[in-house]
Amino acid sequence: MPRLNVLALSLALCLVGAAATQAQDRARTKEVVIGLGAEPRTMLAVTIVDWTTNNMLEHIYDRLLDRDAKTFKPKPMLAESWRIVNDTTWDFKLRRGVRFHNGEPFTAASVKATLDYALDPASKTHYAAAAYWGPLKEVQVVDDYTVRFVTAKPWPNLIDHASLTNLLIMPAKALKELGPQKLAQQPIGTGPFRFVEWKRDERLVLERNPDYWQGPADVSRVTFRFIPEFSARMAALLSGEIDIMKDVPPHAAEAVDRSGRAKVRATVSSRINYLALVTLKPGPMQDVRARRAMNHAVNVDELIQQVLRGRATRMCGPLAAANVDYAPVACYAYDPARAQALFKEAGIDPARLQLKLDTPSGRYPLDKDVSQAIAVQLQRLGIKVDVVVNEWGTHLDKIKNRNTGDLFFLGWGPALNGQGTIQPLFLHDQTYASYGNNKSVDEKVAHAVTVMDAKGRAEAYAELQKLLHDEAPWVFLWQQHDLYGVASHVEWSPRADEKVWMYDAKVVAR
Repeated sequence: MPRLNVLALSLALCLVGAAATQAQDRARTKEVVIGLGAEPRTMLAVTIVDWTTNNMLEHIYDRLLDRDAKTFKPKPMLAESWRIVNDTTWDFKLRRGVRFHNGEPFTAASVKATLDYALDPASKTHYAAAAYWGPLKEVQVVDDYTVRFVTAKPWPNLIDHASLTNLLIMPAKALKELGPQKLAQQPIGTGPFRFVEWKRDERLVLERNPDYWQGPADVSRVTFRFIPEFSARMAALLSGEIDIMKDVPPHAAEAVDRSGRAKVRATVSSRINYLALVTLKPGPMQDVRARRAMNHAVNVDELIQQVLRGRATRMCGPLAAANVDYAPVACYAYDPARAQALFKEAGIDPARLQLKLDTPSGRYPLDKDVSQAIAVQLQRLGIKVDVVVNEWGTHLDKIKNRNTGDLFFLGWGPALNGQGTIQPLFLHDQTYASYGNNKSVDEKVAHAVTVMDAKGRAEAYAELQKLLHDEAPWVFLWQQHDLYGVASHVEWSPRADEKVWMYDAKVVAR
């Protein structure tokens, strides 16, 4: 073996040995390092709609309500109980004795200040939109430990928003005195971990809050490492540099299980993945016949089997079966001849059609690979597709600013109820929408989100799903399966609602 190769191999073995030693040290000190595909976009609560951001933030801030890990039903957290006073009024009784990391007490004023910030136009948060806290008319402080929400119209899904990261609570006094900009630099919550540092493009470090109201976590320190490429994340897991990896590629699952360092822990996620067919700017996707043609031109079953190795559950409309408001619709069959005929009806020659597809890389399971495989499938009809690979923050900004190509790949979740998916994604003025300006859809959404009666609500969402299926605003892809690589010394199980919360984890030296 040439001398240079021997030196390279020796260096690689030393690095692996060093990483393994670091993993042993972390096990002794109870530190957990998590490898994610992207970094957070802010340290402020109720600001950005983005799972990557809010998954990390909810280690610092607590939700008003939590969700049961199996049933997903709301349960007490910072609020101990709640009641519906009437169709537009909800009262929450708050937990006493809870303090923020700076010592400030948690009270009803904290909840009001958080929502006032979220709804203030000057804050420019995503949460002021109708799909989030827009229906909220007023937050009233009844007393220090009772807060009242008054809505403009009946809003049955208010309780769902209170039990997600849509309502992570900030300290009222600090928010007023320090202001959002300083809190973004040094976030203060009531959560199980306290902020230590955020080194951009590299890591976010948190430490255990010894005074947490539910008792201190077993984990002493949580470090989120930002590793966009799946292969690099895999190498970090197998070498011992990280302890938990998000989105193990399906073809690598067996290698992780054989490694002796980690095991794959999987769950069927509530998150959905889709290919958006952009109608909010001029282009071929504004014609419904072209959109239906795209659904017949993409072989979803082939993508699931060949790219994802069967690790996904096909969806045929805008909601997956995990969604409480799901109603079945027929799948678009893979039918290239039908696709050709629909394109012809729309006056489009597929052989002359050139499309741009924006995709992230490393955010969702094999997102870039899926997008490239879709491009190959469309080429069978003569369609030329330019796949543009974006860094995660850039991808979100392009969607928000309506700067994507004709198509973009995105995931959405946790997709647990109809309002949480349909309203933010199919109305033209919502942050991540690719489709809108359909009067019938707008009217049916406006009706569905106000129906308090369970039977009437089910009927309203079933009608919407049929309408959206026929409108074909997306190529409907699948319900995501989440594969995590978890080091052998970490006891933690993934949840279908995607709450990756290290308060639930334990570190056990093996």
